[in-house]
Formats: sequence, structure tokens, C-alpha cells
Amino acid sequence: MNADLIDPQAVLRLRALCKLDHARLARLCGLTEAQVRELEEGGHSQFASPDLKVQAALKVATTLSGTQANGMPVVNVFRSRAAADGLGVQLPAFKMEDMLPSAQPKFPDSPEFFKLLLIFVVVVFLLVAVAMPLLYTLPSPPPKLS
Repeated sequence: MNADLIDPQAVLRLRALCKLDHARLARLCGLTEAQVRELEEGGHSQFASPDLKVQAALKVATTLSGTQANGMPVVNVFRSRAAADGLGVQLPAFKMEDMLPSAQPKFPDSPEFFKLLLIFVVVVFLLVAVAMPLLYTLPSPPPKLS
């Protein structure tokens, strides 16, 4: 097997679908962050041999997608021979920016937020205005006669 069989876009898509960063994926698979980045970007410097890189790609795929009955990962992270020969259809490049959620404000001005705020204000009012006077106006116990 050759390390050129690994499809970096497929590894990137799989990691993005699982919403993991490089460090978390590296811990899950027993790899280094640099090795995970190399699986996604290509290159040969982080692995001792091409076979180890292929094994690492298999480990990433099986960890994130599970295994089939034959032991192979559910998601394919390898290039197909038909695509390399020009017979298959190449998928468009995948951009990581497409998967990032849009930045949300820290305190959104949503109806749910205002409902929770109203509930909080009502509970505080009930505690202060109703419960506290009731607790402090209870009759004291009669004095003991000695």
C-alpha cells in the first residue's frame, strides 16, 4: 500500500463532521497532533513509513465512523483507483470555513432569554415581597413559665 492512497479531504471531512479539533482526534486515536494534520494536508515527515501512515488513516476512520462486518471502516478515507485513473468523479474541495458555526453573541436578544429573565424577576419578587414578610410575621412561641 502507498500513502498516496489516503484522501486528505476525506479525513478532513470526517473530522469536521464529528466536530473534533486536531488535539482531541489525536488523543482519541493515539496519534500526535502533527500526524493528524499530516493526514489532512499530505506529506511524509511525521510517519516512519508509508504503511504506518495508512494504518493511522485506518485508525482514524474506524475510530470516528465505526467498523463494518468485514472490519473495514464505514467511511472510506482512501482514494479510489478509478478516480486516480480519471474514470471516477472527483469530489469538490472541502473548506473548513464552511463547517464553522457563525459567531453568536454572548447574551442573545432572543425571546427565550427574556422569558427566563422575567421568570427570574418574578421568583425574586415572590421571595422578597411575599415569603420574607410571612416568615418574619409568624407568632413567636409562648414564653416558658418557670
